[in-house]
Amino acid sequence: MKTNILLFILTVLSFTAASQNEKCLAFSNQIIKNSESNIQRQAVDFNDVYFIKAEFPAKYDLETIKTICDTTAKSAKVSFNWRLNGDRNNEKEFIISGKKLLITIYFNDKFLYFEFPKQ
Repeated sequence: MKTNILLFILTVLSFTAASQNEKCLAFSNQIIKNSESNIQRQAVDFNDVYFIKAEFPAKYDLETIKTICDTTAKSAKVSFNWRLNGDRNNEKEFIISGKKLLITIYFNDKFLYFEFPKQ
């Protein structure tokens, strides 16, 4: 009986984690679509962080890209507003279903970088 209860709890937790990741992935894909970007790479790194790199058109300025991200994320909770990271690129972190989704804009290289935990 205890084994069945434990298996049930583990199953529920795994579906919940997968659902949260799907929401981060869907959110990222919506920003990619809204910004007319092209996905260059998707992978999971050695720290079990899922990332997506997408190239956006050169016609967009930095404020337009920020606005697209913010407008798409209007229902998501924000951890911090746009700020410069150590490499002087703009980044912002959103909370989607309890998962942190970090978006970094590499404006000079014309790409968006999304990262969130795999699990």
